[in-house]
Amino acid sequence: MRLFALFFMLGTLIIQMLLHLPSVIWIGLFLSVSIFLSIFLYRNARFNTILLISNAVFLGLLLSTIVAQNQLTKRLPTYLEGKNIVLVGKVLGIPNDKDDGVRFRFKIDKAYLQAEPEKLLALKGIVRLGWFQNKQRINADEQWRLLVRMKRPSGFLNPGGFDYEKWLFTERITATGYIRNSPNENKRLEDSPSWSVNRLRQTIHQNIQKGVEDKASAAVLSALVVAVRTRLDDKQWKLLQQTGTSHLVAISGLHIAVVAGFAFLPIMLIWGAFPRLNEKIPLRVAGAVTGVIFATIYAFLAGFTLPTQRALLMVTIALLGLLLRRNYHASTIMAVALVAVLLLDPLAGMTISFWLSFLAVVLILIILKRQMEKPFLQMIKLQIVLSLGMLPLTLFFFGTASLTSPLANLLAIPWVSLVIVPLSLIALVLMPISSFVSNAVFSISALAIDWLFRGFELIGGLKVTELTFAQIPSLYLVVAFIGFLYLLLPKGFPARWLGFVALLPAILFSVDKPQQGQFTFTLLDVGQGMASVVQTANHTLVYDTGTRYSESYDIGKLVVVPFLRAKGVEVLDSLVISHDDIDHRGGTGVILNNLVVKEIISSEENILHNQNSSSRTITACVKNNHWTWDGVTFKVLSPPSNYLENDNNRSCVIRVSNQHHSLLLTGDIQRKTEKLLLKQAISEVIIVPHHGSKTSSTSAFIKAVSPALALVPVGYRNRFGHPKEQVLARYKENGVQVLNTVDSGAITLKFPVDESKYIVEEYRKKRKGFWSR
Repeated sequence: MRLFALFFMLGTLIIQMLLHLPSVIWIGLFLSVSIFLSIFLYRNARFNTILLISNAVFLGLLLSTIVAQNQLTKRLPTYLEGKNIVLVGKVLGIPNDKDDGVRFRFKIDKAYLQAEPEKLLALKGIVRLGWFQNKQRINADEQWRLLVRMKRPSGFLNPGGFDYEKWLFTERITATGYIRNSPNENKRLEDSPSWSVNRLRQTIHQNIQKGVEDKASAAVLSALVVAVRTRLDDKQWKLLQQTGTSHLVAISGLHIAVVAGFAFLPIMLIWGAFPRLNEKIPLRVAGAVTGVIFATIYAFLAGFTLPTQRALLMVTIALLGLLLRRNYHASTIMAVALVAVLLLDPLAGMTISFWLSFLAVVLILIILKRQMEKPFLQMIKLQIVLSLGMLPLTLFFFGTASLTSPLANLLAIPWVSLVIVPLSLIALVLMPISSFVSNAVFSISALAIDWLFRGFELIGGLKVTELTFAQIPSLYLVVAFIGFLYLLLPKGFPARWLGFVALLPAILFSVDKPQQGQFTFTLLDVGQGMASVVQTANHTLVYDTGTRYSESYDIGKLVVVPFLRAKGVEVLDSLVISHDDIDHRGGTGVILNNLVVKEIISSEENILHNQNSSSRTITACVKNNHWTWDGVTFKVLSPPSNYLENDNNRSCVIRVSNQHHSLLLTGDIQRKTEKLLLKQAISEVIIVPHHGSKTSSTSAFIKAVSPALALVPVGYRNRFGHPKEQVLARYKENGVQVLNTVDSGAITLKFPVDESKYIVEEYRKKRKGFWSR
């Protein structure tokens, strides 16, 4: 079973490495042949193992391909993007209320174009919608008719960044969009049914938020009780990340196992009071059944999402092993759970939660198999092994890991499991009986949470709390993890020192940096806005920081800082903010809070007026300022001193060059400033001014610059229609190659020190998967 489970999982993982999904017919044919040979040769022991592996791999590949193809067929067709569509369906889960509106998932039952109501569209599946400036209350499981505009799943693709398109795919979301203002079309058709679990969850969430005065603790309570984590603020998330305890606010296998375990307590009391019950139903049978029931109820309170279903399945199978009264090996139980989880969701291997959960369980099994005289020492060792063993995976997924995780978890896990969660569940049970008593118990639980986070602040305040690595190649991390497991093998196992050898590639890895006289430029994929990075041998400059719509949508946090950390950059020599538009300066605050920034350069002296660092000195970006780093020259071409123009035309224009190559950073300059640059802006590569707006990129300017390559920082289906067709035509007429971040993702140019041509890397083409736009 263990061998089958391992290779069945491998079969489900194969599709992640493919640009296009394989043919279901061919996979089915190979599986049929493999099964036939298994039946025909079942007496031949030499072939049994090979055929078992073959069956497992092809079965996993077949199921994952079928599910993936089914999901792709549900995606919004391209021709419907941006059109007014009327959707009829149901609100899924608890809507996420924010100051600027509400966001929620919507299951489509019926769809049609607003202009053609009689013609139904073949749209099915789940979409993610935002309703901004909305004054109507949206509740879970209500039926609505909504007028929307949608687009296909789309996200940024950058080194070190989060693959939003992949996440949408694994969450089974077929489109994203927003609701248009239309009182005639937007109507609530039915209220939530009385038996709605999600409506009950929403009510519990609202009662917690109203009944608990400490809103920070109330946010954690909502996360633990009904899996609503949207109220947690940036400070709380940062503390959880610094201490390696983010898993505590996600209802996972740990919480569900705790609830199942506590179900044994009333059963033990009842069976202890009435011993004869044990003659009819053994204690552990009654406890296991009750544990499954309690765990299932808690899973439903968590929204019964796929990750919660996986956790419930693991706990149920473990309790089932107890129920059957057989001494099953722990690895056998895990193998059964693994197969069951992948049968439930063959695409589970594409999710971070799957790997973190199963890796944690495997490490726990390795430690618990060893007998130790003192349980407290065993608990300490378990925390250390978990923290170190999870390190390669944590670094792979998040690029950072906590050095204080063993200490924080050693204190937090018992506190959360034995105090906070039980108190919260007691308050939950009391809610229909007495809201006053329920709120009082919730408040006690909130006090326990407050104490916990005060402890996190002390631990997080230590000088060294986070370990941040450059983006280590996946192969090195896999080898490092195998080496770590090898070190955990029993004493006396031959050549355990090889485990240390396997760790060395990841430990000694360093990011390639430009040599003296070379420079690298990366135009980051940030949607409608701009953020970019110039690196020389020993210096780093960030030119613009992207946009910021809210705390959760900040390009500095989502793209720029993860990219810099992936490149091993913790200190910025210069941060250039070209001008005062939000789509060029929005991520500045996050960068200043997370990195050491030696100098800020801008053409606007009050560029930090909305930041906490507004007292910092700004170096004026003025024509003819220049400096040299590692044989690479940076020269400001505009604006002139006392240039009285709009902020676009006052953009800080910088020419970066070595002896043979040059790059022109233009911000949002328009025609008037372009005229000032005709005699000095010649460059091999240009960032297209103002995202390809019709107010920029005049023919005279393009001819004066005479670039071979033009890069357009632009958003997918942006509302401005950038880049304009007439602008692209002008570049084409002058023989200029044009690339944009929509099609290419992050674009990296490597400029050599000699006359050889620069190297172009398009990240979307390099890292694209079958799920990508």
